[in-house]
Amino acid sequence: MKVLFLYLSVAVKHCRHSVIALLFLCVLQFSSTAAEAAKVLVVGDIKYAFVAGVAADIQLAVRSQVKEYAVSETRGRLAVIVEREGAEVVVALGADAVAEALRLPPSIAVVYGLVVVPPRSGRSNVTGVYMSPPVSEYVTTVRRYFPSLARMSVVGSQSMLRSLLGNDHAQVAVHSVSSSSELVTTVNRLADAKSLLLLPDSNLLTAPVMSSVYLFSFRNNIPVLGISEANVKQGSLFALVFDPKAVSRQIGEKVQTILNGGDAGELPASAPRRYNLYVNSNTAQKMGVEIPDEVLKKAKKVYQ
Repeated sequence: MKVLFLYLSVAVKHCRHSVIALLFLCVLQFSSTAAEAAKVLVVGDIKYAFVAGVAADIQLAVRSQVKEYAVSETRGRLAVIVEREGAEVVVALGADAVAEALRLPPSIAVVYGLVVVPPRSGRSNVTGVYMSPPVSEYVTTVRRYFPSLARMSVVGSQSMLRSLLGNDHAQVAVHSVSSSSELVTTVNRLADAKSLLLLPDSNLLTAPVMSSVYLFSFRNNIPVLGISEANVKQGSLFALVFDPKAVSRQIGEKVQTILNGGDAGELPASAPRRYNLYVNSNTAQKMGVEIPDEVLKKAKKVYQ
């Protein structure tokens, strides 16, 4: 009997130790999973240094666990990844990532970035920061530094005009076009304009179209206002280009607001807070446009 009691005591102790060890392993596993889980997922073509840099800056602005995923990893399975990670917010960088993110259940907040204009979607719980300056930024810059160019003609597709024109109809001449050929025809009729702004649309602004536009511009001494540094190299008088670090901070602020209990759908889409200015002094000289010293000092780069 004593032997049996001794055996049972040893068995109970062994069982207790096994249970404690099992509980310890469960807690360890849970802690490990919790530590690895991410409230925020950043999805984009992070193989490119530029996108990776924006993603890194967003992480610096967010006070929470963040994980990065390449778009190629998430295609068709982003919802599964979000559920596995227990993520609350998905930051989508670039058009492909945004297309994937907008298919997520509306319970997941989506914050977009590195897109030209706000994506068209009926989905709720979405906000973001787009890259293109509103027309008002060009109007303000021209009026302040180049008042002789204030009679500005703006040409673009209906969707771009809807996204970027805002309440500036009365301050500029607006021309809606639906094809590249219509854009060229329209521009060639604008000989009375003092400056010309083409809204960004890759379907319209092809290389042949831009060649025709610059030919018109220099023949008629009507400066083109660019939308990229490349435009300024090609001959635009100046361009306002979004500042990546400023945009990253804006995205990070939106994410943090959502994590603090805010509703993404109540946060309006934002244009960049800050722009880099690029100027072509050679174009200015050929067209008889004087560039103020303040503009030359503010410019990130002056092409000659």
